[in-house]
Formats: sequence, C-alpha cells, structure tokens
Amino acid sequence: MRKSAEFSQIKTNPDPFEAFNLSQAISIGDLIFVSGQAALDLEGNIIGSGDFDAQAEAAFKNLGMVLEAGGSDLSKVLKVTIFMTDISNFPKVVALRKKYFTQPYPADSIVEVSALALPELEFEIEAIATK
Repeated sequence: MRKSAEFSQIKTNPDPFEAFNLSQAISIGDLIFVSGQAALDLEGNIIGSGDFDAQAEAAFKNLGMVLEAGGSDLSKVLKVTIFMTDISNFPKVVALRKKYFTQPYPADSIVEVSALALPELEFEIEAIATK
C-alpha cells in the first residue's frame, strides 16, 4: 500500500467520484493530477444531456473547481487530455481552450472515443497542474 505522506487526495464536498472508488485529484509535491472531469454536478447528476456545449462548459468549470480545492487554478494547468465522442466538435474545444486558458496554453491531446463512463456523456477533460 502507498504511504499517504507521499501524496494527498483532493476532493470537493460532496465528492461525486467517491462511489466509483477513485480520486478527483491527487497532489504530490507541487503537482496536481486531476481525473477526467465531465458534466456532472456535485451529486453526480449529468448536466446538459444531449448538449455538447453545456457538457463541455460544465467539465471545464468542474476542472477549475477541483484545481481550486487543491490550491491551484486553471492558469497553472500544464497538460490536458480531452476525450470527445464526436471529433467534429473540435472547433468548439479550440474556443473553450481560449476562454478558460491563457498563453502559454497547456500541452494538449484530444482523442475521439466511442463512449465515456456514462452513456450520456460527450466530453471529458483531465489535467496536470502545478500548485
């Protein structure tokens, strides 16, 4: 088992990820590793079912909220990985990156996937940030 002194769990209250046996984020040293954030409210309910724009906005806001819980913010994001069920929404993601991040923009990978953790989800973003 890993020693908890080496890293710490970051979570909101309530923590919608708790039921899935994973951490919203983990902090070690000055780094924060954020699990994929999707369009879920704090109780785990889906936001914007069938609406890519609403889901992507919610996911970015959730990312910001988890980073703040860990003593960081969106300006300190180093790398993101974005998962989308429809890559034709790529131009919308470019606009969202400009809205939520500043130069120099984070390193970024975007992947089209056939499905996410819940069938209604269309967008997910994970990140690595500094404190």
